[in-house]
Parts: sequence; structure tokens; C-alpha cells
Amino acid sequence: MTREASTLLIVHDAQRVFAGVGIQDPFAVPDVVVPARVGRRADHTYLAGAALTEAETRGEELTIRFPIENGRVEDWDALKALWNHVLEELKVHPAHNTFFTMIGLPMPLPREAAERTAQIFFEQFNTPALSISEVPLLTAYAAGVLNALVVDIGAEETSVVAISDCAVLPTTAVLSKLGSVHCTWWLAHLLAQDTAVTRALEPLVTPDLNMSALAYALAQVLVAEGNVRIDVSSNVPGINEPDADDATFDVAAALVEGREHDVVSQRKRAAEQEKADDTIHVTFRGVQVPIGRVRTRFHEPLLHPQLLERVRLDVPTPPAVQQALHARQIGGEPICVSVPDTIIMAARQVQPLERRVPLWENVVMTGSMTQFKGLVPELLQALTAFMINEQTETAQVVGEPNPQQPRSARALRVPEYFSAFKDRLDLLPYLGANIYAKLVFNDMSGRNYISKMQYNDGGPSVAFAIGSG
Repeated sequence: MTREASTLLIVHDAQRVFAGVGIQDPFAVPDVVVPARVGRRADHTYLAGAALTEAETRGEELTIRFPIENGRVEDWDALKALWNHVLEELKVHPAHNTFFTMIGLPMPLPREAAERTAQIFFEQFNTPALSISEVPLLTAYAAGVLNALVVDIGAEETSVVAISDCAVLPTTAVLSKLGSVHCTWWLAHLLAQDTAVTRALEPLVTPDLNMSALAYALAQVLVAEGNVRIDVSSNVPGINEPDADDATFDVAAALVEGREHDVVSQRKRAAEQEKADDTIHVTFRGVQVPIGRVRTRFHEPLLHPQLLERVRLDVPTPPAVQQALHARQIGGEPICVSVPDTIIMAARQVQPLERRVPLWENVVMTGSMTQFKGLVPELLQALTAFMINEQTETAQVVGEPNPQQPRSARALRVPEYFSAFKDRLDLLPYLGANIYAKLVFNDMSGRNYISKMQYNDGGPSVAFAIGSG
């Protein structure tokens, strides 16, 4: 078996673990995607994946933990249990483990985390070789750039960090408590205010199930099934989306060829179709519910987090939303600011100013929220508006724009030759792990990974000495 065939890939994001066996040609999507949470029983045993879901359904008393929170490992025993579950899902048995392992962890990646990871994989999981990398760097590899602003918009948080000359700049990292959970909470509020929706849900109301609970449950279903969309109010410079190019109707050519009536007819049909697309009907617990334009406002908290303060629902507020509201009211870290502000705060940490220019040219967005088409152009529009209007120190002194100040941002997408990852920005870190593992484990000098022999000779400290840069 070749090294590529005997490679194990494990990549974390804030809420999920992507894993697979073997580096395929062409690169393949993960074999398994596991929620990055575990349940601890009273006897201190752990459950993960389907077993955890079944135990929750039975009403078993469990303490639910996300082993990695805010980019830090908070519970190593829980994380080890999660990794053990991933290996079981992939049918990798520690007693007969012959797989070179590439693992991607959220940043920052402190020395202690690298050493503890190496200890677990060599001593508990018996891996013959290990390479540890930071997820943002893997994301940049997937986009094919060495300088980038990596933006990860997940379920409960958004993280941004700069990559410069193929190295993560930890001082630029900014974390904001905003994600899809907050957007879903806001959507529930909008649904509860929509007369057509509440009229349709009225038959489902019971003494134990109020309208707020139904609206929140409906919002979760709409998001899970992809029945929300994001409208981009205008064309955004810098976004590289082939679908928009393919849909462009060449007006000039039509006029030259005497097909001007086609132009009018097509625009009329498009307007009618857009109006028809505004409302969809979904089946929710046996009733048909009309969903209008509120579904296009799902993402608004990412741009205006103060909207969360308006929500009034008679159901328990999700912990992630509580944290966001607390951050806005009290302050402290992690913060809760808009995604564009988070990106701007990270970019401002990069000095000198000229180092920012290639970063704005290479904005790489990933995370579960990027699966909703239209979000990236919407965020770029907000960023571009800021960059045009920013009053830099030079502009204030000389009275004209700084020539080094970028005028727009450009978002990168998945290269077309990675066909399995088309339109899957959320899988960029896993794609990057494939690319990096292929380079690292095929390097017979072994300079960028740790062998079992090296670990036995040097102990866990060798994990930090051999980096992913």
C-alpha cells in the first residue's frame, strides 16, 4: 500500500470533524463528517456520533461538551474520545494502525496542544507518523495562495486570521460570537412576526407548544433543508463566481442581431420569476406554511449583530446567542461584532500597510455558513464599502486616498480542477489537508512530519519542533 493510500486525514472546525482514509486522485470529499461534540455519562464514559444522538433521544442523562471551544482544547479526555470515535467510523484499529496521520487543529496551536496531540496519536492510537497543521493554513493551501485573510463562519462563531508567506500570524486572529445559530434565532423572530406564517402554524399551537417554539423549530428546519437564500443587492467587484457570468445576457449582441425583443422578454420573465420565487410553501408537521421574503433576511445578524437585541421569543435563548448578547452588553472577549468588522479588525493588525494589499486580494471564506449561496458577495460588498470610505492617516494628511489602500476585496473560490469540492467552501480545510499531506508524506526526508522513531527518541516535544509551515 502506498503512502497516499495509507494516509489518515482528520480536520476540525468549530462544530464538526471531517475525516477520511487515503489521498485519492482526484481528491475526494471526507468519508465521514462527525459533530465535534461528545456526551459524558455519570460513570465518566463518553459517547459521540450516532450513539450520542440515540442516547439523547432516549433521554439519558449526559453532560454535553465541545472539546474545542474558542479555538482552545478545553477537555482532552473528551477530545480523545471524539478521535477514537472517528477512528472507529473509519475502521482504523489502533492495534494495527499503519496510517500516516495528518491532523488539522484550530488556531492558535500552542506548544502544549501540539505535544498532547502527538502523545495521544503515538501512544494511544499507535500511528507510525504524524503531521499537525493549523486549519487556517490548510484553508489557504486549498485556495492555492501563500498570503490570505482566512474567514471561517461557523455555527456559533466567526474567526479571521491573516496568512503571510505561508505562516499563520497569530497576533491577527479575531474571534466574534456570530454564526448560523444566531441567524437561525433571528429568522425565528421574523417568522413569528409574519402573519401568513403564524396563521398557518396556529393549528399546531397547544398549551405546551407556543407560537415562539413553533417558529424556532420551523426556522431550524428551513436552515437545515437549505430553504433560505441571500439576495445580493448589486454587483460586487472582486467576486469570482462563474454562475453569475454564465447567466449574463449579452444585450449588445442581441441589439446587433436584431433580437432586442428577446432582451425585453427575458427581463420580464426574470422579474416574474423573481417575484414567484419570493414565496415558497413548505410542509412542517403536516401543515403547509408559506415562507415569503423573510427567508432572504436570514443572514442579517452577520452584518448587523445589534438585531439580536430585538428578538423576543418565548423559548429559552440558545447559549451561543446568550454569549453574543452578553458580549455586546458587557464587552470583553470573545467579542460580538459584524463579520465585515471582524475581517477589518484582523487586517488592521497586519503591519506595515503594504503587507495588507495581497491579503485583500486573497480573502478565503470557509465554514458552514458559506454553503448559503450569495453570502460571500454580500460580505464583499460590505467590505468594499468600508475600504472605499476608510480615512487612512495618509488620506487625512494629504487630502487624497492612500495609493496603497486597496479599493476592493477579492474572494477566492475552489479551483475548478477540484471538481469534488465545487461549491463547497466549507470543505476547503479538508481539501488543504489532502494537498499538504500529499506533499509532506511523499517527502522521503521526513522534514515536515514526526515518525514513531523520532517520537520515541525525543518524546512529545518533537511535535512542536516540526511545524506545518
